[in-house]
Amino acid sequence: MTRVTLTSQQDEVTSEIKIESLVKEYFSYIHRLTLSILDDSHEADDAAQDTFIAAHRAVEGFRAEANPKTWLTSIAVNACRSRMRKRKVRQALSTALVALHLLKNPPSSPEEVAIQSEIDRSIWLAVDALDEKHRTPVILRYVHELNVPEIAEILHLSQGTIHSRLHYARQKLQAQLEHLNPREEMPDEPSG
Repeated sequence: MTRVTLTSQQDEVTSEIKIESLVKEYFSYIHRLTLSILDDSHEADDAAQDTFIAAHRAVEGFRAEANPKTWLTSIAVNACRSRMRKRKVRQALSTALVALHLLKNPPSSPEEVAIQSEIDRSIWLAVDALDEKHRTPVILRYVHELNVPEIAEILHLSQGTIHSRLHYARQKLQAQLEHLNPREEMPDEPSG
């Protein structure tokens, strides 16, 4: 039993040495890569750190014959893709919510613009307050205009589960946003 603990501690030390040497040798390359993909220094810093955190978690499975630069590049590209997807979803949701609301009542005065801004903020807060399992189907349905079968396939869930989650999310959003327009209900499906 003492051997297992010693071996485990030795493996941790070896793992730490491996990751430390990888950081020393490749951090500047990975950071340049993430910056070139994300074009945002803060996001690039985070993505580079995420890369080495993921590498640290997977270093035991790293094959010695594989090129570490290629391995780290793959991890970094995936970290950037994840960040870009999140950024794109947030921007698309914001744009869609603003556009949908502006089409109904285009603000014509500074007061209406201020009110519109507050409404948009309230909508964002309500969508953001949904838990992930309800927020994701809402974004996929109402921002990306995917149908229920497509969402079910993407999320690896049944269509019934997607219908249920969308229904719950619509009710929750309607309850949270009824103060904005108490006479109008949120439609079950977008028109068009």
